Amino acid sequence: MVKIKDPKSIANALKELLEKNHDAGEVYKDGIEEAESDLLKDFILTQASQRARFAKELERELYQLDEVPSSYGTFQGTLERTWMDIRTIFVDNKDEAILEECLRGEQESAEEYERAIAKFDFSDDVLIALNGQLDEIKYTINKVSNIKDLETY
Repeated sequence: MVKIKDPKSIANALKELLEKNHDAGEVYKDGIEEAESDLLKDFILTQASQRARFAKELERELYQLDEVPSSYGTFQGTLERTWMDIRTIFVDNKDEAILEECLRGEQESAEEYERAIAKFDFSDDVLIALNGQLDEIKYTINKVSNIKDLETY
């Protein structure tokens, strides 16, 4: 597969990942309000901070490409947050529903990162940043997948 080398396309790919990180951070912030367990709240706060750090790293890479990063997420992200809010209203175990949404969101993020890395000819510095973020996302997926009971977290 020939990777896309066009600087504008590469910048747009980074902007999309940045927007997705903004979305994820907002989902996590909403989750803090809905979570019942203090352990889950701590986990969510950690994830929200991680996504803010990811966003800053991507912003830095965009500035190096002379691009202006966006400071907001996507309409789809707003819909996903609304879905999580509605879903937690109708379930007995809000924490379990929130964890399921966290897992789903992290899996989608990992797939988006993998697609971008495979499709675009990023510089070595950008690849190091993206692969590092992807590794952290995969670690979170494993962590959430292994949580059987919030008391064991």
